[in-house]
Amino acid sequence: MSEKLNNYLDLLNKQQREAVENIYGATLVLAGAGSGKTRVLTFKLLHLLAKKFATPNQILAVTFTNKAALEMKSRVSDMLEFPIDKMWLGTFHSLSLKILRSHYEKVGLKRNFIIIDSDDQLKLIKQICEREKIDTKEISPKYFASSIDGLKNKGIMHNEMKANKYRKYDSEIRKIYKIYQEELLRLNCVDFGDLILFCINLFRNYNEVLIYYQKLFKFILVDEYQDINLIQQRWLEYLYHGNKNICCVGDDDQSIYSWRGADVSNLLNFDKNFSNSLIIRLEQNYRSTKNILSCASSLIKKNKGRYGKTLWSDNEEGEKILINGFWETKQEATFVTDKIEFLIKKKISLSEIAILFRVAAHTRSFEDRLISIGLPYKIIGGLRFYERKEIKDIIAYLRLVNNQSDNLAFERIINVPKRGIGKMTLNKINIISRSNNISLFEAAKKYFSNSKNKLDSEINDFIQNVLNWKKIKENFDHIELAKVILEDSKYLDYLEKEQKNLKNPESLSRIDNINEFLESLKEFDNLEGFLEHVGLVMENITNTSASTISLMTMHAAKGLEFDYVFLAGWEESVFPSQRSIEEIGNKGLEEERRLAYVALTRAKEKIFITYVNQNRYSYASHDYNVPSRFISELPKELIELNDSNYFSENNFLDKFIENENISDDYLTPGRKRLLQNKKEQIDWEINQDYSLYEELNKGDRVFHQKFGYGKILYIEGDKASVDFEKASKKTVFLKYLHVNF
Repeated sequence: MSEKLNNYLDLLNKQQREAVENIYGATLVLAGAGSGKTRVLTFKLLHLLAKKFATPNQILAVTFTNKAALEMKSRVSDMLEFPIDKMWLGTFHSLSLKILRSHYEKVGLKRNFIIIDSDDQLKLIKQICEREKIDTKEISPKYFASSIDGLKNKGIMHNEMKANKYRKYDSEIRKIYKIYQEELLRLNCVDFGDLILFCINLFRNYNEVLIYYQKLFKFILVDEYQDINLIQQRWLEYLYHGNKNICCVGDDDQSIYSWRGADVSNLLNFDKNFSNSLIIRLEQNYRSTKNILSCASSLIKKNKGRYGKTLWSDNEEGEKILINGFWETKQEATFVTDKIEFLIKKKISLSEIAILFRVAAHTRSFEDRLISIGLPYKIIGGLRFYERKEIKDIIAYLRLVNNQSDNLAFERIINVPKRGIGKMTLNKINIISRSNNISLFEAAKKYFSNSKNKLDSEINDFIQNVLNWKKIKENFDHIELAKVILEDSKYLDYLEKEQKNLKNPESLSRIDNINEFLESLKEFDNLEGFLEHVGLVMENITNTSASTISLMTMHAAKGLEFDYVFLAGWEESVFPSQRSIEEIGNKGLEEERRLAYVALTRAKEKIFITYVNQNRYSYASHDYNVPSRFISELPKELIELNDSNYFSENNFLDKFIENENISDDYLTPGRKRLLQNKKEQIDWEINQDYSLYEELNKGDRVFHQKFGYGKILYIEGDKASVDFEKASKKTVFLKYLHVNF
């Protein structure tokens, strides 16, 4: 035995060792944040091989990324000092592909079948739609692809689908799914959804295949078990029933991917799915201070859908969590960057600092601030704000209105959203441009004036829109211009339709980005000033520094850790997300709370939480943002709360309202604005009939002074969620709603 293997079990704590040594039967390892989950899986693999309980090819180890699989294989191989290439170690999809390569003919495939990517999938679906005379403007190929993928993740084959009157576009989906699957087989192709689904069919229809793999895999190990979906659970159950030795490692408190199809109930029902199960809790955290863990544990205890565990640590007590409220996002970003500069003076590496957001769009004000003061940063799991497609699209519209000779902007948005302007037409416009030495915009005008094709009317509509927008630019500000462009171009309609059809969080994020973009325009006097700013920002995004601040969403932060963590945007409706609660109710709230738990447990030394009192997308609103309920769920003795514009300002504001003769010199511009809003708020409250307060019910049509008419969706405490006719859904205090208008 290698020297590296001497006393390797002594490197584990009591619970970790128990999880590693308990090799027979069904074991669920509830691994709390920072408790050594990866260590347990790696040492379990090592233990099975070192003690010769199994050969490499008799172990099935499932990870959620190929990178994690390679790292685990490398670590175990290094400790054993011999290669373990025959081990079945990989993702659900890669392992399923390996099985299918040996039994392709049983599912109707030929040797050397290929896996198509999402682009080819969309092309194929679009071809089918055109052949079947289905309008892809009404039902997009992406919608069909998403629906088919969802059905496959539930284990439903095209020939098993039944009519469902409650399913949107039911007959079209059943028709396209059937033809699409037939086409895949004809072309000897599979998509990603087929990989697991075809394996399930193999196990279900060919008993000899199932028995072979059941006997082969003496031990099954599963990582990130809280994130598996229905069909993955079924895949595991088929293989488990051979030797019945399975060890799943996961954390019910870190299940945050339901929008990807993950179902935490698989973990919560572990003892029902696998017989004679043992649950081992890893509760010792090696990452964070005691105060951080106490806050995280106190918060997550509010959830009912969990097994329950309490993290503890031998680390130091640590500092309190610092919570600060601000009037607007610029103040929030300035505070955070000031704190970061203070940390830099203390010789803290930038790589140990992270800023986490619930909404990806909220990175914008922080990016602008970091660029302006010259601090290097990177976006983890996403693009910088001004590099995002939808932002580059709307900027291209503004660039073209500002300068009709901007050929790059013209080419980017001439067919976005799609206007039926094909490559052949664009080639003709390019030829006219080059031969006459004129811009593409002028060439398009020339092309249309000589065209007799009625289909080219779309080009003329686009030209006329640009000319109209140019007139608007001369008479209105750049904010109104952007809003008109979004409306006339139907760009926002395109994003909203995509979200409605796909129910994709990425589409929601794109709409948030547009709203944040409109907000960013308010910081500039005119369009030219904004475009100049964007040009400088894009020029300065290249970062050669090895040490950078990390910006990311809370979802992207899972699995990462930093010494200092800033958690921005902790406002009710933003976090927890109002959408999540409206769509899946209390389950949505519990997942949001798990997300807060994940965010808190990323920090090793210190946490800063910030929120903004004013609505991020609507300055001059009479309604204050309410700090996130999650803040009130943190132990008061372990937090330090400061609010420069709400709690602390209220006392002196009341005094000014009572005594208006006090000198204006004492009032800062921010306090003057607060005072005016406070007076307006009081004037509004005086005119309210508070006897109506208790008469409001779900479904009532109500009136709000700022947002107008709307319908109450639900009431929670002293607030109501209202779907306003001209201002979408908002959460407002009941006392500001009137039912008798």
